[in-house]
Amino acid sequence: MDHEQLRLGPDLIDVMRASVSIAIGRGAQFVAPPHLLLALLGDARVGPAVAPLLPREHISRAATDAAKKLPAVYELPEGPLPDGERVAFQRYDTLAFRSRDGARTLYLDADAYHLFLEGARRAGETYQPKHLVMGFTAEAVKDRDLLAMVGPDLVKVTMSVSEL
Repeated sequence: MDHEQLRLGPDLIDVMRASVSIAIGRGAQFVAPPHLLLALLGDARVGPAVAPLLPREHISRAATDAAKKLPAVYELPEGPLPDGERVAFQRYDTLAFRSRDGARTLYLDADAYHLFLEGARRAGETYQPKHLVMGFTAEAVKDRDLLAMVGPDLVKVTMSVSEL
């Protein structure tokens, strides 16, 4: 495997696909941090470990409110196309994932993308859902909105997933 690449574990792919489905269900056009947290709460391994520590109702309200928020991503320009040809789909400076049913694709908003990258920094060879939780706790120190969603005991949240 290329040392510059990080393998996404199947559980993380499931979480990302669930976050897309949650965002769609909340009327959002982009996946935001609360959609990721709700998907993590639904994960079979991470969910039971963090559920007692995360304020689910606050996260749920934030997930609904995220549909009204601008994503702060930039559309990537396409090169010149032949006459009469249109761009197949818009591309943005972030990542996209499919929904659980594979019917829709959504991009991560700027905040979710940043959290995804923070989680990746904490992964070894394979990026797992617990690394995404660790990305959240690392960033919550600097962001009041994230802190409100993750709760005040960041060390306890991190420790709850560290041995998974």
